[in-house]
Amino acid sequence: MSSNNAYVNDDAVGMTSFSTVPEPTSSSSSEVQPYELDEVKINESGFKSSRSSSLSSIDHDGPYAGMPKEVLLKYSRQKKFVWARNILFGIVILTILTLISLVIAIIVISPPCLDYWQTSPIYQIYPKSFKDSWSPPDLGLPDGETDGIGDLYGVIDQLSYFEELGVRVLWLNPIYESPQKDNGYDISDFRAIDETFGGMDAMDKLIEEIHNLGMKIVMDFVPNHSSNQHKWFQASSDPNHEEYDTYKDYYMWVAGANANDIPNNWVSEFDNTTSAWTWNAAREEFYYHGFYAEQPDLNLRNSVVKEELRDILRFWMEKGVDGFRCDALAYMLEAEHLRDNPVVDSALPVNKANIYADYTQNYKGVHDIVADWRALLDEYSTEPGVYRFMQTEVYTDNIEETLRYYGTERAPEGDFPMNFLLITADPDTEWNATSMSGKVLEWMRNMPAGRWPSWTVSNHDNSRLPSRVGWGLARCAAVMIMTLPGTPGFYYGDEIGMTDNNNIPADQSNDFRDPERTPMQWNGDGDFAGFCENCEPWLPVNQDYVDINVEDQRADSDSMLQMYKRLISLRQEMVYQRGYFCMLEVQAGNTLAFIRELPGLSSRLVLINFDESASGDSTINMNLEYDRYLPATGTVTFVSQSSGSVEVGRQFDFGGFALPASRGIIIDFERQDTLFHEGGENECFIHTKVCYDKALGIVKTC
Repeated sequence: MSSNNAYVNDDAVGMTSFSTVPEPTSSSSSEVQPYELDEVKINESGFKSSRSSSLSSIDHDGPYAGMPKEVLLKYSRQKKFVWARNILFGIVILTILTLISLVIAIIVISPPCLDYWQTSPIYQIYPKSFKDSWSPPDLGLPDGETDGIGDLYGVIDQLSYFEELGVRVLWLNPIYESPQKDNGYDISDFRAIDETFGGMDAMDKLIEEIHNLGMKIVMDFVPNHSSNQHKWFQASSDPNHEEYDTYKDYYMWVAGANANDIPNNWVSEFDNTTSAWTWNAAREEFYYHGFYAEQPDLNLRNSVVKEELRDILRFWMEKGVDGFRCDALAYMLEAEHLRDNPVVDSALPVNKANIYADYTQNYKGVHDIVADWRALLDEYSTEPGVYRFMQTEVYTDNIEETLRYYGTERAPEGDFPMNFLLITADPDTEWNATSMSGKVLEWMRNMPAGRWPSWTVSNHDNSRLPSRVGWGLARCAAVMIMTLPGTPGFYYGDEIGMTDNNNIPADQSNDFRDPERTPMQWNGDGDFAGFCENCEPWLPVNQDYVDINVEDQRADSDSMLQMYKRLISLRQEMVYQRGYFCMLEVQAGNTLAFIRELPGLSSRLVLINFDESASGDSTINMNLEYDRYLPATGTVTFVSQSSGSVEVGRQFDFGGFALPASRGIIIDFERQDTLFHEGGENECFIHTKVCYDKALGIVKTC
């Protein structure tokens, strides 16, 4: 076997792994210890290595990279390293605890986040008139032609328009399956989308696309009545129907001797000189309808009917609908005793204007039903970032009756009832600064503490605002509702100043409210304002579309559309969403004045001149009454319409400033020593008392 000289022992004797260790020589002074046998000479340089603690003799002044475990342990047990480790560990723990404490403190002092229905205006879409992009295939129309009725695909096509506006919440008027006697409020299937609008496929796509854009969708919920074509009524009105026993009590039926034996003097809302009772020969009974005879009232004293309505809400929430505008809630219950409503003047005919609707509107029990729906919506609002919104529609002359639809602390109802004070204001006598101030304060003073207000100036049931008060005051109204506390709502076309079309031929008119429901005016081209390309619109387009349309106003920096976009953007500022609102005295006879302020931020003075006359310029001296709150000057940051005397960026002299007629402006200024809400002499309101912490850069409770 060949020799193996790969390794040598201390005496340079060649060894293999099979060689025996040589016996020590006589010159050895002591017995060789096992530890010493561990030492191995690698080369002639004399460098030694060891797996034992004798390695401490290696020439190193301290810990070094690659040191073995024994050396590491030696140094790690030294007092200075123990202290260093403990200090670093303590710093880490202290830092973690400090951060946790800071997070907890911020959470504790921070107010609840505002929800989408509080931070965004609500844009009302009347789908039949918004955009026609599709037609049901069974109509057999040639390619390129549409049926002239707006649809959900048209809404989908225009979603970028809402992004452009800055709107995140869309409310759709009824799109359910319907014979269209009342333009969709006569529903024949609460769980189906009418094919005219694209059917359920279009609805599913719309919900998906809206959510993809971070927007929300609100549907009309119509609980008071159905269509007489609904399967429930078809069965309920026919004793020979196979499902008669199931549905016979779904509606309000009252026995009578014959068709002339009308139960009482109750009248319908629309045919208001006609009885609200219609005779059904098959049952030989009357059914009640608060609106058209084709809209029989549901029997909401029947627990089965109430559960049907709950199931309808569940159905749409599971589809992804974010909230509901609940229609005609005041009409849901009537007195079971069936007494005549009191008459105002017995010498005059009985009609809607000549009765007190004591037994047919806002009757006891209505609020229990609405509170039950709110509780159901809350069950679907438990996931992070999910909230099911509810607004309620109630027309009443009694502000306290309207505000009851907020509910109570123990039984909340809607997030807010719709505020119609500005819609019902008399155009001739109430569209002035004094009346507007009074209407705003009427709501704010009576609203339950901690609740959220709403404001709107137009809808599908009332004349459009420019047709009521003119374009100048329509701009003023927009400035007002967008800068007041709460949620503004506006109707499609408000943002471009659309007006009523009072020239609809009689043979094309479907409803007394048609003038305010004409097609959206997208551009000034062609015959149909961009509502459709090749169609006959269901209602004639207002011929002022040549001058009033989206496309032209996009290109005009001083247009109504651009003003709305600026106002919606302004509303995102914290001072408008969370700040104090202080109503000031009317200035110069007809200028509305109010303050928006939030401690920690600059304040805003909003001035709106409601004088329309050519000589209506107002000279305003705020220092006469408010010099203790105001600096010498502020900066104009918004004007509703350009004017030679008022421009954005101009300095505003609080001691004397001329505001042109029909203009709204906003002035930013830095606070004095005392804020308006601190003075004790101004009427101020706030949802939650907060202030802005500049050091932390957050809003906190104060």
